[in-house]
Amino acid sequence: MQRNRRIEVAVTGISPMERDDAEQVSSLFRSVLLPLSYYNDAAKDCELAKYTPGRLIEMVTNDPDSIMVARDSGEVAGYCFSERNDGLIWLAWFGIHPGYRGRGIGGDLLQALDHRTLKAGSHKVWCDCRTNNAESKSVLLRHGFLPLCTAKNHWHGQDFILWEKVLA
Repeated sequence: MQRNRRIEVAVTGISPMERDDAEQVSSLFRSVLLPLSYYNDAAKDCELAKYTPGRLIEMVTNDPDSIMVARDSGEVAGYCFSERNDGLIWLAWFGIHPGYRGRGIGGDLLQALDHRTLKAGSHKVWCDCRTNNAESKSVLLRHGFLPLCTAKNHWHGQDFILWEKVLA
């Protein structure tokens, strides 16, 4: 039964963010980011400044596919932020509302990102995650991302893994 739910979300509930969703998406991002123990305060402050409602609207104005959202009955259940980066796609963030976790929505968002990448004419997605972010590492590995390297004492003095997924 859960598998059918996941497929339903993938088929009907993943779409580019609409401007009217910016407040809800920004709020969900904030609620996902703030409790994370593996980001320091400087990193959190920096990321929160990047994903205000106004900045989200600017992102989709410049690139309508840069923010994908998962919806359930009109409510935003998850998000995926990405950007074009010198011929590649940078996966900046993906997150799921706690009430929707465990349903495969993160994987559905990453699958939508694959489609976005190919639609953009790119061959690769790349991203990072904290070295101690077990959840992201697991999801990224399950969806074909491979670790490139570990960057120690990097952004905001923290350790990160850089990842890539090549789409042939």
